[in-house]
Amino acid sequence: MLKDVKWCEYHLYDLFYIYSGNKFDKSKMTAFDPAVNFVGRSSKNNGVTAYVDYVKGVKPYPAGCMTIALGGEYLGSCFIQQHPFYTSQNVFVLSDKEHMDENVKLFIAHLIRFESKNNYMAFARELNSHIKTDFKIKLPSIKEGVLDHDFINRYMNGLNVDITSIPDIFLNEGYDRACWYIDNIDKDLFNNEYSKCREKKAISLQNKEWAYFSLEQDLNMEIYNGKSYNASDLIKAVDENYVLYITRKDERNGISMYVQPLEYDGLEKANAITIGDTTATIFYQNRKFITGPHIIILRADWLNIYTAEFIITLLNKEKYRYPVFGRAFTKDLIKQTKLYLPVNENNKPDFNFMEEYIKSLPFSIRI
Repeated sequence: MLKDVKWCEYHLYDLFYIYSGNKFDKSKMTAFDPAVNFVGRSSKNNGVTAYVDYVKGVKPYPAGCMTIALGGEYLGSCFIQQHPFYTSQNVFVLSDKEHMDENVKLFIAHLIRFESKNNYMAFARELNSHIKTDFKIKLPSIKEGVLDHDFINRYMNGLNVDITSIPDIFLNEGYDRACWYIDNIDKDLFNNEYSKCREKKAISLQNKEWAYFSLEQDLNMEIYNGKSYNASDLIKAVDENYVLYITRKDERNGISMYVQPLEYDGLEKANAITIGDTTATIFYQNRKFITGPHIIILRADWLNIYTAEFIITLLNKEKYRYPVFGRAFTKDLIKQTKLYLPVNENNKPDFNFMEEYIKSLPFSIRI
């Protein structure tokens, strides 16, 4: 029991060498032959936001180090990195002074997140001005200054939580969401109702030939600006008969409001991809919609919800080139964008393969 062990207070610098990270700008990194993880301030995906090329003369931090986000989505997001990595700005790196098992690091990472979340705040009590000086946590100890590694390992092993059973949809949302899943979700019900694949078959991406194709010229996509409507001019829907109002927001599929189905000049049919040009927010729309300012619409004869999900995944890999309210993902740049796609025997994009691949993925039954 946690209450039965001796707890002692430690400064972070007592346990780790603390480095300020590489302070690289992700938008300036390249990914022609990526070999190194890029850790940013995200609270998702272990903090990894990209996979980038090796930077000549700059050795990546080694696997096993821990990272702390000093700002961003979740102040104090702390992860053990499983592969060599570079970091963005405001990401510090911890390297244990004396060897720690992964269980001990996980235990410490939780306490760092907890301490940061509850006692530090961006633009107020800044984490970065304390992390190397007076940032402290309490840990199980044999005596003052000596961690009780055996107790921490026994405690962690006794939690009986297999994180491999937690769906990626929850792991990608971060630590709090994963804990919520463990505490609240009926695993069998969730697996049966939500996480099944639509078609149970194993499909490998590695068994295909791939080639680059531009969106407009090679994929024959129609790419144009949506007619812009201001939210203040629209009337909210009162029942299930509605039209989607799509804006540049990065959640809820870009849906900002459900509006009354009036005779809009710019009413768009379903089966389209929408892109917010100044935010590079990309979604598939499966219902009639109108758009707010700065929305680009993509259509094609081959497009359906499955091929769209395949294409959107690759388009999202381009987002690092277009930082929010920095370099806009304009209509002309979208037209010129080339995606690396699987090809058929005629060296044409294999849209059938893309569809079948998406149907083979977990959770595809709910698409």
